[in-house]
Formats: sequence, structure tokens, C-alpha cells
Amino acid sequence: MTHLDGKRVFVTGGAGFIGSHLCKKLSASTRKLTVYDDLSSGKVENVKHLPNVRFVRGDILDLKKLQSQEKTDLIFHLAAQVVVPYSMENPIFDFETNARGTLNVLEKARKDDARLVFASSAAVYGNPTVFPTSEDYGFHPFSCYGLSKVVGEEYCEMYSKQYGLDITIMRFANVYGSGCHGVINDFFDKIHRNPEKLEIIGTGLQSRDFVHVSDVVKALILSTKGEIAIGKTYNLGYGKTIKIIDLAKLIIKLLNLTGKTVITTTGVSWQGDVNTIWFDIGKAKKELDWTPKVSLEDILKEMIHERRLDQ
Repeated sequence: MTHLDGKRVFVTGGAGFIGSHLCKKLSASTRKLTVYDDLSSGKVENVKHLPNVRFVRGDILDLKKLQSQEKTDLIFHLAAQVVVPYSMENPIFDFETNARGTLNVLEKARKDDARLVFASSAAVYGNPTVFPTSEDYGFHPFSCYGLSKVVGEEYCEMYSKQYGLDITIMRFANVYGSGCHGVINDFFDKIHRNPEKLEIIGTGLQSRDFVHVSDVVKALILSTKGEIAIGKTYNLGYGKTIKIIDLAKLIIKLLNLTGKTVITTTGVSWQGDVNTIWFDIGKAKKELDWTPKVSLEDILKEMIHERRLDQ
């Protein structure tokens, strides 16, 4: 990552799941890394041990504090409200954090004339009818979270065109890995509490494209190399999809609980849940020279091994 040598890098949400993994990688290549996080979901313990990191506890809604931070060359904007059910119950808070918060970060980027990478989501596609779904499918959000990410993307496009900012938009599929609170860890926790039963929220027929956080971090960093990604939008997924019920069966199999753990479903999912996420990642492969390397089954095996060691 010699292209980041000497660069002043600023990461919003840097103490969170994806942010902390990114900062761990960045800290090895820059001596000027600032993590800006309000710790609403992140933990300072995730980054305080990293070399070359300056931690600032701050809210992206606090424009004055954002603007008062020292000038930066590159911003990774990962701070967000990311829980879909919460967005449906609290649409105003979701809008403030994801839309207004992004606008504030863009204002810092404009003030500093900094390059910016914006973390968006598959939620902007809503319930696609074309699979795998490419970046040009269009906006069809199905949740307040998805809509707030659309607004964030549109502001990025506006600031790129009107103010000449160098911006790249990265749309994440289902990112998983160490420190993630998602369906995979939820399944492990449920089975740990009761090995005889595993309940799935919804029908279990929902499909997801799981991409490991290490692969996402590689893509984020690659997007800042040279000028190829400026003004572009990329899907970041594994390029495959798996039904949630099949994920449950796979975890049960790897735990040697086949025939012992009964799978049940609630039938009804949460408001704003989508049916299928399956990304076409050809654009990122071609333009960023990026290919996801980490397979879901291999990581599940690692997670099972780690959990057994912790017991």
C-alpha cells in the first residue's frame, strides 16, 4: 500500500466492525490515521492498540467538531445506522445519521479537498428482479435504511459533479467476520443456548451474498489507488448467494448436529427485509483487480474452532 505512504487518512466509524478491520490494515501503511467514532456501536478497544492511530470520540452529526479536525487527504466514511428493523421503527434517527451525517462528512471533504470513499449498501436495490444484480440496476429501496443510503449516494454524486470532489461509492452485500453481529453469529449463539432448536426469522428462503470483511477491506484500499475508481460505484460481494435455511443447515452440519438440531421458522420477517441479495461483482474485478478470496465454509469452520477454544 505504498500509495498511502504519507497520506493523512480519516475513518468515520473506524471503531466499528468493518472500520476497525480497515484501520488495522491502514495503520501499517500510514502514520497519520484518525479514527472518528461516537462509540454507539463501535468499541475503542478495537483500535486503541493499533500503531499510528489517533482516536477521536465524535458524532458525524456534529459538523463543528468534524470541521475542527485536522486537514486530511483521504476519508473512508463508514459511520452509519445499519440495522434495517431499527430504521423502520426510527426513520427520523436513521435519516439524520445516514443522510445528514453523510452530508456533514462531505462538507469536511469539501473543506479539506479530500478524496472520499462512501460505504453504501445492497439495500439501495430493494428487492431486485435481476440476478446477479449489477451497479446499474437502479434505486428501489425497500426500507428506510435503504432510502437513507440512496440519499447519501445522491449527495456524493452531487458533490462530485458540483464541487469536483474525488468520490467512490462502495455497495456492500452481507459483510461478515470477527466482531460482526449478524445472522451467522446469531445462529451460533442460538445453537449454543439450545442445541436442539434453531429458529430462523422469516421463511428461511431469503438469500444472501456473504463477503468476508478481509476481502471488503482489500477492495476499499484498492479503490484509492490511482484514479480508476474516482466517480465510480462498485458492488462488493462474493458473487454467490445462499438461502438462509441452507446456511443454517451448513452450520448444523459443521457442528455435527445434523439430525439433532431442529430448524424452525417464524414465517414472517421484519419490516423492510428483502428476499435476495446476489451481487454481480464483475466491475470491481475488472477495474480494481479485486477478487474475493475467503470462502464462507472455511470461515465457518474457523469460527467453530475458535468458539470451541473459548469454551
